[in-house]
Amino acid sequence: MGIFGWIGRKAKAVAAAISRGYKSFSGQATFEEADRMYENIKKRFDEHKAYFEREVDSLSSQIDKHVQSINKSKETIKTDLFPAFAEKMRILKDVKVEQVFLKELFEGSTLKVDSMKSKADLYLIDFKKNPIKSNALAIISFGFYTRKKAKETKERVIEEKKRLEEEMARMDSELTKLRAIRDALETIAKYYDSMIELYVALLTRLDNSINFLMIRCISFAHKLVHEQMSIKLLPKSQQAEIMAMVSISKIMKAMVDKKITLDGKTEAIRTNINLVKEELRSQKEEIHKFNEAA
Repeated sequence: MGIFGWIGRKAKAVAAAISRGYKSFSGQATFEEADRMYENIKKRFDEHKAYFEREVDSLSSQIDKHVQSINKSKETIKTDLFPAFAEKMRILKDVKVEQVFLKELFEGSTLKVDSMKSKADLYLIDFKKNPIKSNALAIISFGFYTRKKAKETKERVIEEKKRLEEEMARMDSELTKLRAIRDALETIAKYYDSMIELYVALLTRLDNSINFLMIRCISFAHKLVHEQMSIKLLPKSQQAEIMAMVSISKIMKAMVDKKITLDGKTEAIRTNINLVKEELRSQKEEIHKFNEAA
């Protein structure tokens, strides 16, 4: 049993050596290396592409949420708060309030992701798909032809691997831009929310000032007299509040009318949004200065 086992092991070793030698002779070893490389990069690329598509869907949903929030804030300011301000100020002075407001719309990533080339497009020889033909070509060409085709196949796969790695890097870059767009829009949405909160408080204070004038007017004239509804008859602090609110309303109108460009390439969108964000930040700071000075 021992001697036969030894002979069997030796026979397998010899067969393996012959197999390795033949694979090297025919180019099959090079082909198998290229095939493993192809399967590996295909798996990586398919997984990365699926990840990219999931992230784009998620980020687009988050971006759309912030866009809708901005739109809602603009609508609230122009169709609720500004008319309320105009109605209150009508007693003192006319304030023109437009009823048109802008809407933004995000249409998702513009990046077009390519697909991996098929084996048929890359392989010049295939020992797995056509083993009989490939081995016959190896024998009749003494291995020269098949080794050459296997080498060229490997070079093609290496080139495709490089292309796909660049494609995956483009996907990552696109996701970075989309995340920057999401973050900037989130900040802009918060700007509008905070401005609405401040403006509602200012409207309440404006109510108090108008009520003060009305009560004063009725106390003296026993009726509402337009000439007596002048802010000059208010305490200095309340006069300052109303003048600040007029200035704040003008700034907020500019904020509401600010168009955020969400079409074109992602990089252009990101640049536009960042510029708008900085402009709105500056306007927000200006509003707070007026409010603090009042």
